[in-house]
Amino acid sequence: MTILETADFLKTHDDYLVLTHRRPDGDTIGCAASLTLGLRELGKRAFLLDNPQFTPRFAPYLEGLVCGEAGAHSTVVAVDIASEGLLAYGHESLAGRIALAIDHHGSNNLAAANRLVQADKAACGEIVYALLRAMGVTPTARIAEVLYIAVSTDTGCFKYSNTSANTLRVAAELVDCGADIYPINKLFFDTKSLARLQLEARLTNSVELLAGGLVGVCTLPKEWVEELQVSEDDIDSISGFARSIEGVEIGVMVRSIEGGEGKISVRTGSRYNAAEICRALGGGGHAAAAGASVPGGIAAAKKAILDVLRGMGIPL
Repeated sequence: MTILETADFLKTHDDYLVLTHRRPDGDTIGCAASLTLGLRELGKRAFLLDNPQFTPRFAPYLEGLVCGEAGAHSTVVAVDIASEGLLAYGHESLAGRIALAIDHHGSNNLAAANRLVQADKAACGEIVYALLRAMGVTPTARIAEVLYIAVSTDTGCFKYSNTSANTLRVAAELVDCGADIYPINKLFFDTKSLARLQLEARLTNSVELLAGGLVGVCTLPKEWVEELQVSEDDIDSISGFARSIEGVEIGVMVRSIEGGEGKISVRTGSRYNAAEICRALGGGGHAAAAGASVPGGIAAAKKAILDVLRGMGIPL
């Protein structure tokens, strides 16, 4: 669907339930919150479905928007969810009820009756902003702030390679709409807990540099998370840790997640495509940032990603 077709769909229907993805980040939360608020501006009934992995950092931005369960007649909308496997825990039964998927992942294969996918956008928030404008919604300061969270977090505060002129234009327009961006930037990009700093120290001491420093691999055991009392907010953005080391073109983070799986996050420079690397393991994402999950925990996941890199001819 196009932006205008999607806007017509949203104006025609009602009773909305908006979904966020597993291990929710700023983009999915910002998109869901802004779309919910925008639909309410049009007089629609709209709620954001509670996600068991929402973290305290986002609580102020979700106030008054969340409901605990899906109604039988809800129009279900998924934002920034690329596949069924990324539906939030407890939301899997909604896979067959998604009326509309809005996303910026070119690998999107989510089963939905209607889809708006624009893979050229750095953040899904850019799409939702255009959609709200097409619906005739002038963003309030609150809408502007949650959308700013969406576009800023998915671009690393506009320093990632996916940042485009459109991204910056959208951010500027959100400021014009009343977004107070200093506290957002301070909270999401310039504040770290002591636990996060202690975790970074351990990762620094344990990182493996392979292929002459071309590849950096970090592992994050569950035991560290428990010992340091690291929260999900602390872990946010840790995936790119190895990629920040000078000379590293392929940064890998492997950590334990629910169900005994190993979660692989890959960050790459322009010479390599993270999405293609992770696609070999059933995952996906963007050219510079992608991920996959592998049964068997950290050991199995680490072996799997290194085997893929060897298969690419990288001498590990």
